[in-house]
Amino acid sequence: MKKLRQDDPDAVRREYADPSRFAVRRSLWSRRTGPRVFDVAFDAVAALEPRRALEVGCGPGDFAARLQAAGIEVVALDQSEQMVELARGQGVDARVGDVQALPFADREFDVAVANFMLYHVPDLDRGLAELARVAPRLVAATNGYDQLREMWDLVGRDLGERRTIFMRETGEALLRTHYDDVRLIDLPATVELSADDMRHYIANSVRHSHLAARVPTFDGTRTITASTAVFVASCVR
Repeated sequence: MKKLRQDDPDAVRREYADPSRFAVRRSLWSRRTGPRVFDVAFDAVAALEPRRALEVGCGPGDFAARLQAAGIEVVALDQSEQMVELARGQGVDARVGDVQALPFADREFDVAVANFMLYHVPDLDRGLAELARVAPRLVAATNGYDQLREMWDLVGRDLGERRTIFMRETGEALLRTHYDDVRLIDLPATVELSADDMRHYIANSVRHSHLAARVPTFDGTRTITASTAVFVASCVR
């Protein structure tokens, strides 16, 4: 059986085609310690005082709607038609689109936002070039190498691919190819998960659902690493 990578286009389409799966995985993060990543990303965008923002990989539109409520004009893109419909339901100007081929003019936006999606882009260099073309600044949230490591170790998932995609540890070098200034806001945290939490999370992941049965039974919860970060990048080119 073909091993699907995190930036495999077919895997990404299936992973986010069903909003209910995404909602299950996302609900886990309300229990993590420390600042909420989306709050930090929102504050980073707001600090730039943009008039117009582009969000790529907008999902159900929560972040775009929050920006819009703050008085920022927002256009949001996602490859999933269902996610776009959910975002439109929140009053967001959401469109089906691909970060690798943005249908916008140069510097049409003041800032671009890419939260937890750049590690899914097959041609990341092309995607970053497009983002830098349409907006001089970028705010991007992502995970680190050790995200949920203890859980994935329990079921034998190989995390080696993380060293080749957009993560906390690789993001700065990848961004500096297209941006002059890159700042990292590190957000280390943990989350307490029971065996049932782990099984439920893994079962709702398209690429790894077959691993859910490997979670051993144990009492109580275990402390699991939640490695995340927000990058703020800008260019003058």
